[in-house]
Amino acid sequence: MTLLSTISIPRALGAAVVFFLSRTVITKAISIYSTVRAFNKSVTPYAGILWLHPFRSVALVSGPWFPSRSHIGSFYKTFAPYKNRGSTAVASVLFRNSIPTIWLADPQGIQTVAGEAVLFQKDIDAYGALNFYGQNLIGVEGSDWRRHRKVAKSAFNETGNAFVWAETIRAVNEWFAHLDAAQVHEKQPIIVDAAKDLLQLALIVISSAGFGRRASWTQNASTVAPPGHLMAFGPAVFAAVDHLHTKVLTPGWLYTLSERFDIPVVGRVVRDTVYAYEALQRHIMELVSLSRAWVVEGKVASMDAGLLRNLVEANMALQDDEDAPKGSPNAFKSLTEDELLSNSFAFLLAGHETTAHSLSFAVGFLALHPEAQRKIYEEALLLWPDGTPTSASTSSYKECMPKLPYTTAVFHETIRLFPAVVRLSKLVHADATIPAQRFTTNASGKVDLDSIRDTTVHVKTGSMVMLDIFALHQNPICWGPDATEFKPERFIDTESYRWPRDAFVAFSAGPRNCIGQRFALTESVCFLASLVRTYEISVPATLRGKSFEEQKRVMLDWTPGVTMVPNNCVVSLTRR
Repeated sequence: MTLLSTISIPRALGAAVVFFLSRTVITKAISIYSTVRAFNKSVTPYAGILWLHPFRSVALVSGPWFPSRSHIGSFYKTFAPYKNRGSTAVASVLFRNSIPTIWLADPQGIQTVAGEAVLFQKDIDAYGALNFYGQNLIGVEGSDWRRHRKVAKSAFNETGNAFVWAETIRAVNEWFAHLDAAQVHEKQPIIVDAAKDLLQLALIVISSAGFGRRASWTQNASTVAPPGHLMAFGPAVFAAVDHLHTKVLTPGWLYTLSERFDIPVVGRVVRDTVYAYEALQRHIMELVSLSRAWVVEGKVASMDAGLLRNLVEANMALQDDEDAPKGSPNAFKSLTEDELLSNSFAFLLAGHETTAHSLSFAVGFLALHPEAQRKIYEEALLLWPDGTPTSASTSSYKECMPKLPYTTAVFHETIRLFPAVVRLSKLVHADATIPAQRFTTNASGKVDLDSIRDTTVHVKTGSMVMLDIFALHQNPICWGPDATEFKPERFIDTESYRWPRDAFVAFSAGPRNCIGQRFALTESVCFLASLVRTYEISVPATLRGKSFEEQKRVMLDWTPGVTMVPNNCVVSLTRR
């Protein structure tokens, strides 16, 4: 081999690599350019490239830093990208596969997409990773979704809500006793990390009202693992939630590799994740076993935890008739063992974290807005002149809930400004049109309400539609020029005003709306009324010398996660 030929080989390889990369870049650029050109920019203005899929775990993990807050893909953007482009629908392109993506902050557009479950289907690939125990209500579509929902739905009724109310009263009073016991001096304010304590409280309520695990505050806070368990129940649930992104993002081969070899850092995280989910699985299966025993013994009527009862009965029905025809009632209302376990995990996760985080923001708002707190106090004082009740009968819910309209409005306003889920993804399965609006802004940069005109957005098969809940909830066309401000009164109807139901989708919309929304509302209203009736809430001493805007920035700071995660909601409580 000559020296010339030896030199020419790496040059040829280099040239081949450069040619391949150049061709790839050019092909991708042409693909994206073609997608952008296909948009009708007079209807859907172009807002840029999405470098990450906006509805995947990688985007959540990188959310605090990337993309920038002004970019359409940012979790922190509100209505600004739409206002800047004069449209409630804007277009973007997903870099990978050049998928055309329409972002909606339009009430009618979102209701249309959410209501057409066949035409606009759930992006189940985003939820598939949550099916690690098996399929569940959150991660399925079509007939499977109808089957899972049918099993669970009857548990979320007025009888169940009454039990939620009673268990919230119990949990709240145990929390109050815990706070008072930790107080050094009787009149000294109690400093509370709302997010931390409310995760504990919400877990007690869903565990009891949903799954029949009636633990006290002290029992639930215990870190001592019971016999036969790897971890205590509360720590197991919290550890599973903390390791959720690791569970979702870690490929199967890495779990296998970590079992065989000691991989620095990564191996420890993977092993901790496996340990957490194994620990939680043991607790869930223990609850399932107890529930099965009640069913076998004919004690179903005595079971207060309707959700677990439904899941277990559906599983036992399948076991009783493995050969049931696919269309039979028994087959349609049945769950496999894996589906039973997976649904239990999904409801535990959704039933405590979303509520706890929403209530943390509500507590922060009440500390920042004493006038709103005062109105809740007056409402609760009329209802409970002798103080927060220490127990509740099954009739308490129907008697009390209608008498707390302002407290309900405070919770609604909280989840308008801080919805648990910021956005939802829908995949387009046939060419369609979606309603939207165009508008102009005036000299002060505000939406000119006289300029609004209706239009339609055309979307093609294979496109993606992002239901931008965060932006919709701050759309000034729907909520007025003060849409970014905390104003609970906007959720109270009057003779001349009716709040815009179509523009409020904190519990989603259409047939796939949140099955547990009444559960969450009952628990939250009961908690807020009880808390304000018992304690005065104020900002901590470290923030009292700061401006209102600085107080709000610190106390309402959040990070994108499975839900909006509050970072610094620390408040001061003083007994009334």
